[in-house]
Amino acid sequence: MHRMLSVVEQSGAASSGAQAVYIALRRRFADGDLAPAERLTETALAQELGVSRTPVREALGRLLADGLVVPAARGVAVATLRSDEIENIYELRAVLEGQAAAQAARRQRAGLIAPVEIRCIESAAVDVEHAIADGGSKRSARANLELHRAFGRASANPFLEDALHRVWDRIAVATVSNLTDDAWAKTVIEQHRDICRAIVEGDETAARRAAEEHIRSALRTYLDSH
Repeated sequence: MHRMLSVVEQSGAASSGAQAVYIALRRRFADGDLAPAERLTETALAQELGVSRTPVREALGRLLADGLVVPAARGVAVATLRSDEIENIYELRAVLEGQAAAQAARRQRAGLIAPVEIRCIESAAVDVEHAIADGGSKRSARANLELHRAFGRASANPFLEDALHRVWDRIAVATVSNLTDDAWAKTVIEQHRDICRAIVEGDETAARRAAEEHIRSALRTYLDSH
């Protein structure tokens, strides 16, 4: 509760109440704090966030438009994805992340990525390794998402990054991180290194191939466990 309140407070000065609530709820989706089919009601959220029901209602309307929630009795429920929908969204993610990695590598080759940005990507990859080593599944999932966000930012394509955020939010709700599995965790670390290396070397083709294979490997792992 305290974390979400801080988001609302920080956003309040620059955004409307509905925007602040929307940002807070989108963060919960991105962090994997919501379960498929979980009920969300205006009254409970208003009390939790310390706002009136009006901005909550507006924010939930935006989440409906995003496809993150669906109508339910006396409120909304977190949207669930069928197995075929999971496959479709992972295929889309593979294409989007492949494009992001390729654009990042292209920018690197052209000298358009600052060294500090490269260090941030490499640091994010190390954070994933440390989180996996510590054994915290939620921390590992969040560190993993931060690295993928870094790839997205490095593309310098806000339209691509926006599309990726929408995909990441849907996947975070529909899937459970499997980074506690030693074999898959080792594969994730190696694949992250491959993507980072290709971007640093400015190899557009290798970056796209490594990113796409990484996401398709994640899909295979998910399907094998369900």
